[in-house]
Amino acid sequence: MLDNQKIAVITDSCADIPEEWVTRYHIFVLPLIIRCEDGEHHDGVDITSRDIYKRLETELPKTSTPSGEDIEKLLEEIKRQGYTKAIAVMLSGGLSGTVNHLRLAAEEADDLEIAVFDSHSGSIGIGVTAIMAAEYIENGMSFEDVQERVKKLIGQTNIFFSVDTLEHLHKGGRIGKVTAMAGSLLNIKPILSVDKNDGEIYTAAKVRGHKAVARKLQMLVKEVYESGRPYNLMIADGGVPEEGDELEKEIKAMFPDYHHFIRVEIGATLSVYIGSGVLGAAIQYID
Repeated sequence: MLDNQKIAVITDSCADIPEEWVTRYHIFVLPLIIRCEDGEHHDGVDITSRDIYKRLETELPKTSTPSGEDIEKLLEEIKRQGYTKAIAVMLSGGLSGTVNHLRLAAEEADDLEIAVFDSHSGSIGIGVTAIMAAEYIENGMSFEDVQERVKKLIGQTNIFFSVDTLEHLHKGGRIGKVTAMAGSLLNIKPILSVDKNDGEIYTAAKVRGHKAVARKLQMLVKEVYESGRPYNLMIADGGVPEEGDELEKEIKAMFPDYHHFIRVEIGATLSVYIGSGVLGAAIQYID
């Protein structure tokens, strides 16, 4: 066990991992920076998604990758705690430069071998992979084998999420391959996903009216569901906890044989680009 404890797991604040999971598996979380009119804030440290929803009414916050100083401090703390290796699962490189900044820092790190992975995902798609890496390590898996498992998990993660408006994605320059639509006029709600090859956002489906969103998310998960394969199931909400509760109830009933079920609240950084009124669902195969 002592040998296994020398492998740390790193992710960033966009993984939206609930605190109980962070504590349970001792996951190190690197906060992204959010620049507002009153200065800089660290995601999940001194600013939350609820703060962002209020700010979006009067301003457009900007996001930034973690500072070099923050990365250096985190790596020094990991080494101070006796770790000699680390697995890092980071926000999609198609959405942020965070993964590349960590790769550069990893090359310079002394006495700490870091395997850095682009999750090609966001929120629950990142967090569940980091959790699984930590579970593998806890169960005694070698550093090399954990890396191979993480590569597979990234390709076996399917994430879908709704947005009430594309306005913030467009203004923030994170629109990716999302197709334009007259959403506000026709009450069309896009369901988005993240491309597993380049990590950019694209439109997976469209529905008319907010009430149709939850059902469509369930159907999208059902379309990629493969009977007999072990899986994790995840739900996220941004500012609509009651709708998240209802979606959780319904999707658990549809897919009851999950290994882990993880429910998250979308954090501040991603909320800058997708606003409130968001629901997300994901399934990850773990075979």
